[in-house]
Amino acid sequence: MIIFVTSGVIVVTLVVQGPLLPAVVRWARLPHDKSVDEERQLAEITATEEALTALPGLADDLGTDQKVINRLRREYEERLRVLHASNDQAGDDPALRHDHHDTALRLALLARKRAAVVRLRDESRIDDTVLRQVQTRLDIEEVRLARHDSTE
Repeated sequence: MIIFVTSGVIVVTLVVQGPLLPAVVRWARLPHDKSVDEERQLAEITATEEALTALPGLADDLGTDQKVINRLRREYEERLRVLHASNDQAGDDPALRHDHHDTALRLALLARKRAAVVRLRDESRIDDTVLRQVQTRLDIEEVRLARHDSTE
């Protein structure tokens, strides 16, 4: 009797409740959980702000050239503007638009670089080892850019 009842409960659960669950979830109209996105946004903004604050001291300790410091400061400040703009959900913000254009252009340039190294290998000007090394670096950059773009 116990086996029969247990089997019946399992069958009812799988046959009745399984197909109904997606409909119940849609009916409930549960809001999308944005807590992870908000926490990631907070973490990125805080980390970037603290890096900007630490930049002069670390640059002095390392004896970094002023041109490098200025370039890095501009990049971090631009990243901070993009983070704040995406945090405000301003889709038409110039900083966001600039960031999307920058990412799209960099991805397009990576495709050209990839084609160029394949052509060099096909012309026997570089060997397969060099091709794989360069493609690995291009792959890493492409993943970084694609991930950056998807998090916005």
